[in-house]
Amino acid sequence: MRRFFVCIALLLLVAVAGSAQKPTTAPLSPAARAAIWEQELRDADLEFAKQTAARRLDGWMDSFADDASIIHDGKTVTGKQALRAYYEPVFANKDFSLRWTPARAEAAKDGTLGYTFGDYEALRGTSVSRGMYATVWRRINGQWKVVLDLGSAARQ
Repeated sequence: MRRFFVCIALLLLVAVAGSAQKPTTAPLSPAARAAIWEQELRDADLEFAKQTAARRLDGWMDSFADDASIIHDGKTVTGKQALRAYYEPVFANKDFSLRWTPARAEAAKDGTLGYTFGDYEALRGTSVSRGMYATVWRRINGQWKVVLDLGSAARQ
């Protein structure tokens, strides 16, 4: 009989513990989700700039998707290998540096694409080029990757 009451007590304990409510989180509003994605894009762009400054060509290339493209001086270059070949001579110049700061970031409602744009400064020895850039990003395996990058130099 004692065994019976112990079993009943254990069953009640398990039932009470199992029915205890677990904390739930409310789904994020579309505006909250958009704000998170936009901050992720801004952070990805800032990290892109930081890695480019620190690791030059390798830092620059790490942020590009395999099928990425650039548009520069009326030309399109597509694919990571072609991009590396295009940028190797640029980054081989030890006097070259590139800095930029995003002014705006926006993500699509489904969080798969986004863009950033802002100001850039490219130095080549004593030559300075300033302008604006726009970068289109795609979320790939949870990370934002560059799929299109364009720059527009300011008129001198």
